[in-house]
Amino acid sequence: MKSVFFLAVFNQVRELPAVLAELRAGGPACDTVLLVNNGSSDGSAALVHASGFPYLDVARNQGVGYSYMLALDWALAHGYDVFGTMAGNGKMLAAEMPRLLAPVLGGEADYVTGSRFLPGGDSPHLPGFRRRSIPLVNAFVRLATGARLTDATCGYRCYRLDLVRRAEFDWHAPELWTYGLEYYLYAKVLLDRRLRWREVPVTMRYPAAGPYSKIRAGRDWWAMLRPWLRARLDGRGFRPQ
Repeated sequence: MKSVFFLAVFNQVRELPAVLAELRAGGPACDTVLLVNNGSSDGSAALVHASGFPYLDVARNQGVGYSYMLALDWALAHGYDVFGTMAGNGKMLAAEMPRLLAPVLGGEADYVTGSRFLPGGDSPHLPGFRRRSIPLVNAFVRLATGARLTDATCGYRCYRLDLVRRAEFDWHAPELWTYGLEYYLYAKVLLDRRLRWREVPVTMRYPAAGPYSKIRAGRDWWAMLRPWLRARLDGRGFRPQ
């Protein structure tokens, strides 16, 4: 099975060199790393172009969900079987990629996502607000889907691309361009009792000081929560295999 992991890059000229170095160290566990430069204006684009990895350029930032859609389209067009996502901001460890890939490649799961709260996971310098808010999001997700998660907001993911091929819902919808797509698709997986999903322990690193996220209070929080409700209510899912 051929696998690709996608990294969205938006104005991460400080963090990206270390991320690329970690991906090159010993070679990534996946077959391909795809970078999507999401309209960066700080020099990140030059780093992406010189990385040696395949890349896509977006002229203007349309949201991480939009770059996610482009990456999925690219993976489908190039015949990949497994798709993964990893942050371009240095919070996730390239060395832990096998933890997500192995259950999918081994036929044990259709969808795998990371959790910093499982035994073996970690979250150095996790901000207090995140530590308090993630359990609330987990409770919200349980109400929407019935699934008990330990870390609904972790973006380190890996799944079979066949899921996207079988989707009966519009995953290109403009309302999913910001933070919606990854959570909408995740919710659809959790709601489909035929699919096998699991969480695996991962590390989520945060800076000891300074800004740690580009998520805007209020507006972006709703953009992350609304897809769970939409997935529950719109009545669409995956075609049978």
